[in-house]
Amino acid sequence: MSQPASPQTGGQGALKPFALERLYPDGGPPGIVEVRVSGFLDAHTVDVFEKSMEETIAQGYNRVIMNLGALNYISSAGIGALMVLLQQLRRRQGEMVILQPSAKVFKILDLLGFTKIFSIADSPEAARQHLA
Repeated sequence: MSQPASPQTGGQGALKPFALERLYPDGGPPGIVEVRVSGFLDAHTVDVFEKSMEETIAQGYNRVIMNLGALNYISSAGIGALMVLLQQLRRRQGEMVILQPSAKVFKILDLLGFTKIFSIADSPEAARQHLA
């Protein structure tokens, strides 16, 4: 089952390509959800991301596979939101793993040193194993 978040409109009426979809596994370890983020995660879209993740945590999910394979761009606001999410999950004895970030996003995370903070998996199986 999945729940998409709607795209956001940025400045001057320009459409900011952003989508978020939560995939709740049928079976498998409890408490794990996959979140697929696409488009841009920046100051214009981070509010929708944060609200969606708050809802996810409120539903009892404390282990998140954050699929960033279709994310084209992440700003400091987006990285900050991921950091806050990771802290919230860890306070609930949870964890987050980033799954297959796009090359652009990986480069940004790597240049800023966040690949040492975030767990990154190259396959869905590796991500699930990390959270098991």
